[in-house]
Amino acid sequence: MAGRSAKRGDLLADMNFYIREGPGKRFIEPRILFILRRGPAHGYELMRKMGEVPLPGPLPDVGAVYRKLRRLEEEGLVSSRWTRAERGPQRKVYRLTSKGRKRLALWTEAIRARVAILQRFLELYDSEAS
Repeated sequence: MAGRSAKRGDLLADMNFYIREGPGKRFIEPRILFILRRGPAHGYELMRKMGEVPLPGPLPDVGAVYRKLRRLEEEGLVSSRWTRAERGPQRKVYRLTSKGRKRLALWTEAIRARVAILQRFLELYDSEAS
């Protein structure tokens, strides 16, 4: 039981960090996790769909996406397997794991919390500006 609460504590610490400091590198992680939540995809397919996910910052380059996919796989957030295409080379197809779904849910909570903080700031500003 202590291990389970420690894991939840780690996840909450991550969420608090994302709320406080922001996501860092162009929201790559939540973009990838969100796209894979819709279904399995290979790297170039993920790149093509990045613009469909409305998050701040520039879209990541191919190298950044593949580096992040490697880290996500090491962390157990995504899994992959090679598949044969009808034409062309084999493709590595990525899938979201249950751990990845939990991380995406935490991202969602963190983004909501950040939006709420920013909204409170705007309300405070507007009330003092008049």
